[in-house]
Amino acid sequence: MLCGAAAGSAALCDACRRELPRLGDACPRCALPSPGRAVCGDCFVRPPPLDFAVAAFRYEFPVDRMIQALKYAGQLAHAQALGSALARASLDAGALDALVALPLAPARQRERGFNQAAEIARRVAAARGIALDDGLARLRDTPPQASLPLRERARNVRGAFTARHPFAGLRVAIVDDVMTTGASMHAAARALRAAGAREVGALVVARTLR
Repeated sequence: MLCGAAAGSAALCDACRRELPRLGDACPRCALPSPGRAVCGDCFVRPPPLDFAVAAFRYEFPVDRMIQALKYAGQLAHAQALGSALARASLDAGALDALVALPLAPARQRERGFNQAAEIARRVAAARGIALDDGLARLRDTPPQASLPLRERARNVRGAFTARHPFAGLRVAIVDDVMTTGASMHAAARALRAAGAREVGALVVARTLR
């Protein structure tokens, strides 16, 4: 997929897979780099609404190009490679009762024709044998997070999500392609907590580093 070398039925050859920008040790609450996987200072002082966060990669070349090709060029084959990598990384999160894909704004999904988070989540669910639940919904269209200054992203998605049914007592992970400020994940996590989820975390393909 990246170099054009023969890889059999795999999306990536062994050489390319070894060169992908693995995240390494990270804070278990926000997935930013942290020595020894210790809770970082920000999460210690201001705990986020996520009980855990796992990212497979840093948002760097070539993973950033793969995600962009999936999202904006409709190259759905990338979802298989990215989803498989996230499934392996997600083992760090332990046992999960359900996965939910972060919903797109309805207008954006109609325009794109698919939700890249759902495509990735489907692969993770199949690989891990975890139920993929469609019980998280987006209440309103909002401007794309990537188009906004970082300080405005939390306000943009505040109250944007709701649960379609109870998640009482469940340990749930929200799946998305990239986490930057975490604003969308935090808003979605609050909706799942309001629906009774016991623990809520994030599984993302890539983490943007500050």
